[in-house]
Amino acid sequence: MKVLFVTPQLPHSRVLSGHRIVYERIRRLAARGHEIGVACFDRTGDGAAAAEWDGVLRELERVPPESAGGGGRLAAWIEGVPSPFRDVRSAAMARRIGDMVERTRYDVVVAEFSVMAPFLHWNPWLPAVRRVVSVHQCETVASRKRAELLGYTPAGLWERRRRERLQRYEFGLYRAADCVLVLTPQERYQLLQYAPDLRTVVIPSGVDTARFRPAERAAPPDGLIFTGYYSHEQNRDAVRWFLANVWPRVRVRHPNLFFYIVGPDPPPDIRDSPWKDPRIIVTGEVDDVRPYLQRAAVFVSPTRMGSGMRGKLLEAMASEVPVVTTTVGVEGIPVQPGGDCLLADSADVMVEQVCLLLEDEPLRQRIARRGRDLVLRRLSWDRSVERLEATLAGLTGRTPARRGARSEA
Repeated sequence: MKVLFVTPQLPHSRVLSGHRIVYERIRRLAARGHEIGVACFDRTGDGAAAAEWDGVLRELERVPPESAGGGGRLAAWIEGVPSPFRDVRSAAMARRIGDMVERTRYDVVVAEFSVMAPFLHWNPWLPAVRRVVSVHQCETVASRKRAELLGYTPAGLWERRRRERLQRYEFGLYRAADCVLVLTPQERYQLLQYAPDLRTVVIPSGVDTARFRPAERAAPPDGLIFTGYYSHEQNRDAVRWFLANVWPRVRVRHPNLFFYIVGPDPPPDIRDSPWKDPRIIVTGEVDDVRPYLQRAAVFVSPTRMGSGMRGKLLEAMASEVPVVTTTVGVEGIPVQPGGDCLLADSADVMVEQVCLLLEDEPLRQRIARRGRDLVLRRLSWDRSVERLEATLAGLTGRTPARRGARSEA
C-alpha cells in the first residue's frame, strides 16, 4: 500500500505520548514493505530528526511554521472554526497534501490527531482518496470531562456552551472520513454515543519492550516522575493538581524525594516550580526519557481530563517502574488495579498509594514486574500495527505487505 500520514509535527525517535504512536506506526509499516509518505509542520531543530527517515520514507514534506494558522484566528472564529482547530489552519499545508496525493497516487491518507482532519475534509486540492482520521483524543469528549470537572462555575458553564459548536464541527469531520481510528474501546463507545453510524476501529497503542526495559541501576531510585507534552491541557492540569494536592504531603513523609517533570513546553508556573521547591526537577524536552525513568521509584499520572490511551504509562510499565494513576489515566489499558498498577482518584488516596510503594519495597517490585508482564503479553507494537495494516488494507482493497519485505531498523 501507499500510505500518506498527515501529522502536526515531524515524528522521530525522541517524541513522547501520542506522537510516539505516530512514529511507531510509520516506522513499522515501512518495515513491512509499504510505501509511506509524511506531511507535517516544520519546527526549529527538525533537520537532524528528519535525517532518521532517510531511506525509510518514500517522501517527507515539511511546511514552514509561518504557514500554519493562515487566515487568522479572528477569521477562523467568524467562520465557526472552534478551538483547538483554529491554530493549524494552513492553505500551504492543504495544497502540499493535495500535491503529494496527486503525484504519488496514495491509496489512503491518515490524519493523525483530530486537528489535522480538516486537511482531509475541506481541501479543494485533495484528489479522490481514502481518508482516515486517527483520533488520539476526541475534543468533544475532552470538553465534556472538563466541564464536569469545573462544575457549574462560570468557566464550566462556558465550557458547556462552547461544546455545542465543537461537537458539530468535530463530528462533521469524522462523518466525512472513510474510517475513524481510536485508541480504546471506551473512546469508541463515547464517539458512538454522539454518532451511532460512525465507522470506528480500535487500534490500541503499544510499547517497544526492547527499548523500554528494566534498568541496571547504579543507585536506588530517588524520585517520582511524570512525562508528557505540556502544550496539552490535560498534562498541565495533572501536574498542577499533583503539585498543589499530593506532592507537599508526600514530600513531608519522604523529604529526600525528587519529582521529575519531563517533557517539552512546560508553562511558566510549572517551569518555575523549582524556585519554590528545589526537589522538583523540570527538564523540558529531553533526547531520551529512559534515564529519567531509571531514576524513578514511582510513575505518577494524576490525569483528570482528556481521553485516549496514554503510552507514557506503557513505557513506565515496560521499564518496570510501578504506576499510580487515575481511572481516567488508565483508560484503555487492561490493568488489574492492585496487581499491575495502583489507582487513586482523590488526593488522599494518591498520597497513600504513592507512599505505600515508596515504603514497601517487595510490593513495589511485585507491581513493577507485573506491569511489564502485562505489556509483554497484551500490548506489543506488532499486534497494534498488524491491526492497523489490516484496517487500511480493507479500506483500499490492497493486501497486506509480505512479511520480511524490508528489515526493521
